[in-house]
Amino acid sequence: MRIFITLLALGIAMTACSTRQECDIIFHNARFHTMDGDLTVTEAMAVRDGKIVALGTREDLESAWHAAAHVDLGGAMVFPGFIDAHAHLYGLGEETVTMQLLGTESVAAVQSMLRAHLRDHEGADWIRGRGWDQNDWAEQQFPNKDDLDAVTTEHPVFFSRVDGHAGWVNSRALEICGITRETPDPEGGRILRDASGQPTGILLDNAMELVRSLIPPPGDAERRDAYRAAVARCLATGMTGMHDMGLDSEDIAALQGLIEEGLFPFRIAGYVDGRGDTWEAHLKKGRYSVGKQQLTVAGLKLYADGALGSRGAWLLSPYHDDPGNSGIPIIAEDTIAYEAERALQAGLQVCVHAIGDAAVRTVLDAYERALATVPEADYPLRVEHAQVIDPADIPRFAALGVLPSMQPTHCTSDMYWAEIRLGADRMRGAYAWRSLIEGGSIVPGGSDFPVERPDPLAGIYAAAFRMDADGRPSSPEDIADAFTIDTAEPVRNSRWENGWYADERMSRVEAVRAFTTWAAAAAGLQESMGSLEAGKWADFTVLSEDILRVPRERFLETRVLATYVGGVAEYRAAAN
Repeated sequence: MRIFITLLALGIAMTACSTRQECDIIFHNARFHTMDGDLTVTEAMAVRDGKIVALGTREDLESAWHAAAHVDLGGAMVFPGFIDAHAHLYGLGEETVTMQLLGTESVAAVQSMLRAHLRDHEGADWIRGRGWDQNDWAEQQFPNKDDLDAVTTEHPVFFSRVDGHAGWVNSRALEICGITRETPDPEGGRILRDASGQPTGILLDNAMELVRSLIPPPGDAERRDAYRAAVARCLATGMTGMHDMGLDSEDIAALQGLIEEGLFPFRIAGYVDGRGDTWEAHLKKGRYSVGKQQLTVAGLKLYADGALGSRGAWLLSPYHDDPGNSGIPIIAEDTIAYEAERALQAGLQVCVHAIGDAAVRTVLDAYERALATVPEADYPLRVEHAQVIDPADIPRFAALGVLPSMQPTHCTSDMYWAEIRLGADRMRGAYAWRSLIEGGSIVPGGSDFPVERPDPLAGIYAAAFRMDADGRPSSPEDIADAFTIDTAEPVRNSRWENGWYADERMSRVEAVRAFTTWAAAAAGLQESMGSLEAGKWADFTVLSEDILRVPRERFLETRVLATYVGGVAEYRAAAN
């Protein structure tokens, strides 16, 4: 295999150097996949003050640079530190103090876990948890308050669905929050009710705030501990940074405190959670960074609709499996356009959650209005998720310069039931990565953790292969037991061969870019991170395999051997 070697030294040709310059470390004996524009691969890298100063052969670097230390990487593969372009860091850390319901297979399993939790937490007040998904159960129906009441009516219980867009509560929680049959649905939310009009215990989207607003917020110590635990988990996956979609003032203060104390070896592009006082304050401040770009407050996060799994995603026509329901619109086009215009004028971004095709179109229409007023945007506007797009709207992303920030593992998690929600015809615009890329867009990649697991390698795998970890689907026969489809419609083999709707796969290079260069560009940070080039932070992950070439069957066996942030090893895998 031919290795292309370039020498980058802050614009100074090494051959012109008469004396060696000083650097802190020279890393060598590795294949450094820089992910620059030429996909350059080098064998050594010099670092000073946390930033890359040169790449090239070990011989050339050592002849031009005097290093205080040399690090032999043992012939491993090195890639830029992975960046998750859409996630919730505190939500991941919160798993240490709440019940984790991910992977439960029935209501009975949740009930059993709740009983055990109550035995282990005597005197607890609110019982919180996250991760249930009725689509994983044999009875794919929403649960109700009676299921939780069977375990406890003494403690208020609030269990968030895996996507964070539905809440499951017991009667005690409804009582404390004053939710009765007379309580109207809040704007942008829905209280599910039984045939007599009584709340069932399922709250969709903004209706969850009727309960969450009364749950005591975490204390400072709990918040800090949660952040530190979450960062440790992310570093172990090769992640060196992420885009946090929903910070409040307490989050920002906690992150600033950790950075000032030297306890935050990570980089965040943060987006304020919704309109209000925190947004108004940061709109006046504009974009700014804390520490060594460990926190960049970059803009605003809004919600245009709910989620597909809970049938809250806002669709142009009703759900295929729920003909009376087109989802839940959460915010008006005028509001999005107003905030986008203000953000652009302040040099900030707006990121709007939009999963259904009606929500996506509304956001694009709003952005088009804002960009007509402020055409010279400093940083891109974004649509978060963009899971279902009307084909007519796909070219609008590139035409407007709006980025579709997408989560590949949402596709491989949803593929078992998505078609029954949407119908086969509407799938042409679902999870449409290839169509967007060929239309001129880049597609930043994320996981939306803790909705999905924090694992960039799993995201890259899903983007490149559109298969699950078991290699399904690889043929039409795979659908027999695992997939929920409309059996009245013919099964087209192309939907199931070599990946689910494999025509929409990314190439491997594109899949890696989604979690490196494209993710950095999505936050306007491409000048300082996302690739291994002189002048950028020395953020990189050391892998056991070359993920651009390893056979698909072995891709997910790739191990993260180490993760470096600013040239410092913040994670090392345990020796086998």
